[in-house]
Amino acid sequence: MSDLTRRGNGVLLAVIVALAVGRCGGGGGGGSVGGPTVPVPPPAPTPTPGPTPDPPLSASCAKLSVGNPNADCRREVPDFATAVDEAIETLRGEQPQIFNGDLVVSVGGYFVGLIKVLDRKGLCAATDGEELGVAANSGYNEQYDVLTARRQVRYPPASYRSTCIPSVIPIAEGPLPPPQAGCALPSSREIACSREDFGRYYEDVQAAVEQIQKDKPELFDPSDTAAGTDWPRVKDINAYMEGVADILRKKGYCATGPGEEIGVKRGSNTFSELYDIDLSGQYIRTGPGSYRSTCFPASF
Repeated sequence: MSDLTRRGNGVLLAVIVALAVGRCGGGGGGGSVGGPTVPVPPPAPTPTPGPTPDPPLSASCAKLSVGNPNADCRREVPDFATAVDEAIETLRGEQPQIFNGDLVVSVGGYFVGLIKVLDRKGLCAATDGEELGVAANSGYNEQYDVLTARRQVRYPPASYRSTCIPSVIPIAEGPLPPPQAGCALPSSREIACSREDFGRYYEDVQAAVEQIQKDKPELFDPSDTAAGTDWPRVKDINAYMEGVADILRKKGYCATGPGEEIGVKRGSNTFSELYDIDLSGQYIRTGPGSYRSTCFPASF
């Protein structure tokens, strides 16, 4: 074999070796070109959106700036007396269950109803729980005392109290607290609360108090009862109240936890009810006296 042939074969062998080394990553352990693979973290879970907030009680008030609590108020010739009078009669026709003659049996329902009727007239109405403020703009508002101390309807012009310049309504409000755990409804704030003829959720609350005694008898001491009753002493008042609330949640209610009273609502924030299911923080409480009040809109 000639020297030229040997050189040609040597060059060909060098090329083949170089190609082989390139394909194998330079003699490594079979890894891919560019180094080790970096692990990719899994995508973060999409947060579950909270309940959609309720629309404002009065769209007319939502258009106005917050009122001035230091406004100058004095008696003048009222502009909205006819509108307030008509709103009361409209509410009486639409929700007769709020009234018993001129007696208001649902104070919260009465005020919320008037606010909504006046809103349909393009008027902003708000209450501090005593008087009803009515305004068409931020320049001024009129105050009406539309309910007597005995819960009787008071009509204009006797209900007119004063004109405030600039308007004291809408009333400033702080942010709402987060929704209750496990509650599908958004948070809410009450306008007014009062005791009504009966509690709509009374039967379910009573059933929950009875159920917790069966489910967790260790929480109670039946040998020690409240004077004149068969209400047993509660060994752990917080566990008792949370247990009752949990039973109600499983029935589809939103319910507040331990506290002076337990709040319940269901389906919407139209109203909520408060129940006092313990006596002096020591014994259970049952019977009609456990129902305390109804709040419009819901109080939580």
